[in-house]
Amino acid sequence: MNDAAARALHRFLALTETTLESHVADRAVTLHCLASHAPAFFEEHQLQPKLDEALERLATIPATFPAGLSWELVMARLDALYFRALHGLPNPELPADDVRAACAQITRESLLVGWLVSELAGALGVDVEVPDASTLTAGERSYWRTHQVLLWTCYLRDPLDPELAKEALDELERSLPTRLLFAQWDPAAEMIFCLQAGGRDVAAEHLETLRRQQQPEGHFTDSEDADEREVAHCTAVCLIALSRRSRHPTAG
Repeated sequence: MNDAAARALHRFLALTETTLESHVADRAVTLHCLASHAPAFFEEHQLQPKLDEALERLATIPATFPAGLSWELVMARLDALYFRALHGLPNPELPADDVRAACAQITRESLLVGWLVSELAGALGVDVEVPDASTLTAGERSYWRTHQVLLWTCYLRDPLDPELAKEALDELERSLPTRLLFAQWDPAAEMIFCLQAGGRDVAAEHLETLRRQQQPEGHFTDSEDADEREVAHCTAVCLIALSRRSRHPTAG
């Protein structure tokens, strides 16, 4: 798995060497996750300077939320502020009314995405109503559960309380084979690293199934029609899932 992770890292860094807001945000998020989730890999590849640089680049992302802003840009802008805050870096004052309006609009379009952007806004101190996402089903429910784990751990930085997360982890454990069966590599990878963070054993065959999806150039994708943002994101989450040193030699 280490070679696959190294190739994914190289490709991910190349893919996100752009000024696209989603790429700038995803680069910082991914390196932040690797630092705590896969510290040996992070150190081996000397990623601290790249993380420091990525966090600084987050300051280039606008902190404005005009009406009609796409959910992808709202997410990238909130991510930028959230991860700078996690690392103790200064942020501009948020336009709270605009953020609330953006969260409400996105929630009308997608309960799942509306829940996540509202959670991020709340973590940044905005008084915003967070919609109830517990009614979500199937793939959307798995995404909700993985991002509960990410928020509970400040995106894998902090230890996960196994009792708090037991129900979420149980659900992820049960649904991971289905996501793999249907070739949904992006959510499957997120489920794998959340289970790893929760101290659950992930079967070696599940990791191998994911590894086999790596493209010759090193990236991952679960859709032939994926755009540049989606390819970079899928590569990022597969990288995180495969980079953790396994306790089982057959899976490493």
